[in-house]
Amino acid sequence: MDRRIRKTKNAIITAFLELLEEKNDIDRISITDITKRADISRSTFYFHYNGTYELVDEICDSFTKEIYSIILKAHSERPTEDVKVRMYREILEYLYENRTQTKLLLMSPKGEEMVQKICDDLVQMLTVFYLSQRRQVSKEILAVSATMTTNGILAGIKHWVASDFSHTPQEMADLLYQAWKTAIDYFITTA
Repeated sequence: MDRRIRKTKNAIITAFLELLEEKNDIDRISITDITKRADISRSTFYFHYNGTYELVDEICDSFTKEIYSIILKAHSERPTEDVKVRMYREILEYLYENRTQTKLLLMSPKGEEMVQKICDDLVQMLTVFYLSQRRQVSKEILAVSATMTTNGILAGIKHWVASDFSHTPQEMADLLYQAWKTAIDYFITTA
């Protein structure tokens, strides 16, 4: 991508995220607000984006790619407790460093798409893992497991965001992992 285009898009994204931080509502941010803050013309904005929601889609897509790369990196290793906690911590550090985008993602319909994509890919990763361990697990169990895991972690993240990031990423990673283990232990010991 041309350096000037990248610079202009960065100015637009920065302006939008600053406005989102101030107004806390996507629908209250106008193209005029963005162009004034980015110090560009409306035609420049429309050269790059058809509207605010296309801009939101691009921000969310870029954001989810980063999260997804952390998940893929962790799943390339043997899934030990340390690897899992490190993966949670790295995701939470990224979310914390990008708090405005995190809130945007949770407000956006893209959030649901991201969760579904992660669920689908986790099913594939779990399938490969279980096949490599020569353990037979049905695709249905893998699909439900991936859905439960992804949605459970997302619920913990939403709780963290709603508390205005009241824990550090490391504390939250430990909390998420311990909460997940506690829930699994409960069902295993009461079955």
